[in-house]
Amino acid sequence: MLTVLYRVLVLPFYIRNAGTFGLVFYFAFGFMRPMDHEALIASALGSFFLLILFALAWVLYTARTVSFIRGQLAIPEHLFLQTFRLVPIRRRCFYWFVLFTQLLLPIIGYAAWMLARAVHYQSWASLLFIILAVLCLLIGSVLAVDYRLLRPAPDTVRLPSLRFRLPYELFFPTYWLRHEPLSLVFTKLISCGILVGICRLYPTDDYDQRLLLIGLMLAIITHSQVGRQLHQFEQRYLLLLANLPLSVARRFGQYALIYGLIWFPELLIVLHNGPISVPVYYLIGLWLTGWGWIMLLHSLGYSRSINPDRWQIAIFWGFIGGLLAIMFGWPLLAWGVVGWLVAVGYWYRSSRRRVQL
Repeated sequence: MLTVLYRVLVLPFYIRNAGTFGLVFYFAFGFMRPMDHEALIASALGSFFLLILFALAWVLYTARTVSFIRGQLAIPEHLFLQTFRLVPIRRRCFYWFVLFTQLLLPIIGYAAWMLARAVHYQSWASLLFIILAVLCLLIGSVLAVDYRLLRPAPDTVRLPSLRFRLPYELFFPTYWLRHEPLSLVFTKLISCGILVGICRLYPTDDYDQRLLLIGLMLAIITHSQVGRQLHQFEQRYLLLLANLPLSVARRFGQYALIYGLIWFPELLIVLHNGPISVPVYYLIGLWLTGWGWIMLLHSLGYSRSINPDRWQIAIFWGFIGGLLAIMFGWPLLAWGVVGWLVAVGYWYRSSRRRVQL
């Protein structure tokens, strides 16, 4: 039974999220040295607030795994798993526990590292907190999935909702928030977290503005999948949109407003956490530059059937090229102008090509 659960539920989860795991692993261990992780863990062991932040990140990851498993139980190809409820509850919970131990290996591995450091520093309260947090995540996951297995179509309570007409620019952000909240939370949490960390890296020294550009690139990369999600949303719910008599400029303007709304939290982050030595106009220009490059990613990936693995590889090499350009002193103005001009030019060219087809 464990082999069946592994092949049907565990392996597909890691395959589907291989790109995300690769990027996280590269950023976590490609840019942060082991001594940086040691310093971060030491700080977390001495700060209950940082431990809570770690626990919240683990909860988000666990919620994503639970959502994936519950979704897999509902698809027609896996209806045979409904017979799993006939297994005695103790054995069934044991199987679920082993399954989530495999799914939560990234959390368990990092928690083990923290436990080893907690023993070294004799931080027993932090050690107990980490153990309880991991156990609660495992037990909570088992209960959540087993509850859905026993109640595949539970009754839901509908709360009264206000009805008002949404403008088109809010269609996708609203859908993203209501139907894919984990994706939204992960994207914004990682993006804003990177910008906060970069801004506070050297708060009292003369700040090297190239660090802000590197952080901006990393924040843009976290939004690289949004264009694909937007296109899938339109293909599912707005099939007539492509046939509406809208000009190329108006379509581009609508998408620019959509991405401007999605990218707006980053403006608040950089203005609130920006280094004292960096002027406000530079921070606003930084945000506008990121907006332009997100529009460029949208123009490149919109309505094109690109293999996700090839797209991630292209993003990776683009990041390497951008890193070299930053190291050689490419100014912020050049980044902004290139991003917006190429986004507009490529969007106009691809739109004309779609009209001719």
